Amino acid sequence: MGETPQKADRSTPARAASKHALFEPVALVLLSLATVGTAWCSFQAAVWGGVSQRTMNLSAVSGRRAAADQLQNSQRGMLDVMLFSEYINARASSNETLARFYADRFRAEAKTAFEAWMATQPFENPNAPPHPFVTNLYQPRLLAEARLAEDESQQLWLQAGEAGRASRSYVLVTVLLASVLFCGGAASKFETRWIHQAVLLLGLTAFVFAAARLWLLPIKL
Repeated sequence: MGETPQKADRSTPARAASKHALFEPVALVLLSLATVGTAWCSFQAAVWGGVSQRTMNLSAVSGRRAAADQLQNSQRGMLDVMLFSEYINARASSNETLARFYADRFRAEAKTAFEAWMATQPFENPNAPPHPFVTNLYQPRLLAEARLAEDESQQLWLQAGEAGRASRSYVLVTVLLASVLFCGGAASKFETRWIHQAVLLLGLTAFVFAAARLWLLPIKL
């Protein structure tokens, strides 16, 4: 017939103990996953930190190359301007031989700009460019290379910033997983069941949040 009171009293603690025993495997799995996740995040943080540092160094190299090209271009530009000034002085003195002497010694870039400028008949055409060093005629190679190097430096700097943010994000996830490890390890220390459950639930919540954050982060091997 019905279950005796003694048997009912014995079965109730047994079911409670069985339900309570489920927390230990959950805590063990949580601790295992959090440990592996912490190791992985530490590795990724170190890798992305190295990528950020290397990319920043490359950005600095490109920036120095751009500065060196700009300085060298300025020095060559001064030479071009000086030769052109001497050419104008010789032409103003009606010394065609000396003018040709200077014109023949223009650098290739300056000579190209000078020939294009002469094609506009500057001595007869008032609408001609005032000199051959306007941007649409005078296009130094070093200046173009300096601009490319400067753009490359800026791009590398942005990439370094992105890698640094990835590294910091992995560090943040590592901190979250450390809290998971604390909750998983501390949950079993409490005798009160609701505290035990609350601490373990807090660890599970932190782990889910960390896993979701980890899923969105880039991976570098």
